[in-house]
Amino acid sequence: MIINGKKGSLILFYKNLLIASYPLSNLKTYERYKYQGEYLILDSLKTMPLKLQIKIYLSFVEMIYLRKKDKKGIYKSDFEMFLNCIFALIKLKKLDEEEAVFIAPKKK
Repeated sequence: MIINGKKGSLILFYKNLLIASYPLSNLKTYERYKYQGEYLILDSLKTMPLKLQIKIYLSFVEMIYLRKKDKKGIYKSDFEMFLNCIFALIKLKKLDEEEAVFIAPKKK
C-alpha cells in the first residue's frame, strides 16, 4: 500500500521489491528522512565500529526483505528502522540511491 502525503510519497525498494512507502509533507521531507539515516550512523558510532554497523544494517534490511517476500507481517517500528537502515547504507555507499529510493509526487 502506498502512503501519500501532501507532497507525495517516498517509496523504498530493496532488490527490486517494494518494501515500504512514507508520506512526504512540509514536516516530513525527503531531507528529514535522509537525516534519520545519517543520525543512526553517528549515534551508533558511540558504541560500535562502522564495519559492524554495516553488517547489522544489511542483515536487518535483508530480514525485512525476506519477511515482505514471504508475505509475513512487519511491525511499524520495523518499517521505521528499515527506512533508517536504507538511508544509512546509502550514505555509506553500500546501496545505490537510484535503485532503492523513488519519490512519487502528489497526483493532481
